[in-house]
Amino acid sequence: MRYSIIFFLMFISFSFSQTKNEKEERIKPSEFPEIAQNYFNTISDKVKYLKFYKETDGMKKSYEVKFKYNKQHYSVEFDTIGNLEDIEIVIREKDIPKIVLHNISKHFDKNFEKARFIKIQKQFINTTQKTDKQFIDYILNKPNNKHTHFEIIAEIKTKKHHQLRELTFDKDGTFEKSRIVTSASYEHALY
Repeated sequence: MRYSIIFFLMFISFSFSQTKNEKEERIKPSEFPEIAQNYFNTISDKVKYLKFYKETDGMKKSYEVKFKYNKQHYSVEFDTIGNLEDIEIVIREKDIPKIVLHNISKHFDKNFEKARFIKIQKQFINTTQKTDKQFIDYILNKPNNKHTHFEIIAEIKTKKHHQLRELTFDKDGTFEKSRIVTSASYEHALY
């Protein structure tokens, strides 16, 4: 019983202090998972700055395509096989509904002395019956539909630390998780 409690506390500590140590490398479209690459063939003439990336974060590998469409910056992430993981759209603080922003702000006020939002994204995860391609098209056509999460990169200050953190909140502004963003991840995290 005693070892179970120690293991549980170590696990909780680790899960709250994970570090985002992503390494992103731009790749040719031909190096992207073929099934996912094909999703963008039909819209490549409608988007700006279509770029393909391979991303590693510790043991996890994924692929990401970034582009601008209808004046919004998108990031669409896939696993190594080409299955959709999530879609993210960069937004501004004023785009967050007031009650949700209030909930998010309460978390920052309670846990940090100071915080400055550097990047805010709304995140969509396909929990529908739509195929990955249908879901991507759906979000591109209706980017203001219900999303599942907010992801915020913020510069935070506590009594002990001054650091960059990535924090995830659900659609209602309830805190879910946080991890430190390393300097190696910082630059590409901002697009």
